[in-house]
Amino acid sequence: MSISIVTWTLGLTAAQDVINKAQALGLDGIQYAGDHRDVDPIQLRNSAIQSGLEVIAVDPFNAGPTDPSTASAAGAVAYYKRVIDFAEILGTVPVTLQGLSLWTKNCDNRNDAKDQLLTCCEAVNRYAHERGVRTLYEVCNHYEVPLIHTAQECRELIEAVGEGNMGMILDSFHMNINEQDPLQAIRANLDLLEIYHISDSGRGGIGTGHINFRTHHRTLLEGGFAGHVAIEPVLAHLTPSNSPRFADDQAQLDAQIYHSASCWRSYSNDLPE
Repeated sequence: MSISIVTWTLGLTAAQDVINKAQALGLDGIQYAGDHRDVDPIQLRNSAIQSGLEVIAVDPFNAGPTDPSTASAAGAVAYYKRVIDFAEILGTVPVTLQGLSLWTKNCDNRNDAKDQLLTCCEAVNRYAHERGVRTLYEVCNHYEVPLIHTAQECRELIEAVGEGNMGMILDSFHMNINEQDPLQAIRANLDLLEIYHISDSGRGGIGTGHINFRTHHRTLLEGGFAGHVAIEPVLAHLTPSNSPRFADDQAQLDAQIYHSASCWRSYSNDLPE
């Protein structure tokens, strides 16, 4: 399994800086998580190619409306169409859509919010499909997003959208909060799973919490998972979603990323029980 980094955690924006960091940490690629307006997609694509790294997804960070009072379906679709355009130039890289739920804040009730989310996912996915761009939906915990907190809810959304162009992202940190059985969530959705995120129970790297990543690795391997793995750690004093501010923080984060990648790769050497 190739191992990438979800880039917002690094606190870096410039394309070459992000690529250089991923390369220095011995990773195979990046999940570009940031504002698409901050980076030239051609420069990012060329930097990745020259460094032998893969851009596994475009993951808009802080993808909700700047002013929540203006949140609307039309605004959501317009924003994500621009992200799709960015991803197409980048090399028809998949785009994550979970941020669409943040645009449902003005809906009168939960059912209306779910209806709007489905409508937006259908519109954005159709636009992406026409341009050869796959879409992905990450299951996030209920503290971070208003909708889609379990793998089953995500499966139902993907099936409702249809067209066979949307996949799923499961994250160990989020599953630890909202899934009764994370391993079963993985097993039941391997047919849709395209990216698995490594983040321990406190959102740090492997070993900073109580998640048994060896069993997660085994479950993915035994199920024939052929997708990507991406590390998404946050230092304890910066949780839930702050990137490094100082050199010491960056050094600590680098160590956690490197350790997590080393641990994950070592699990491949485990003998079958």
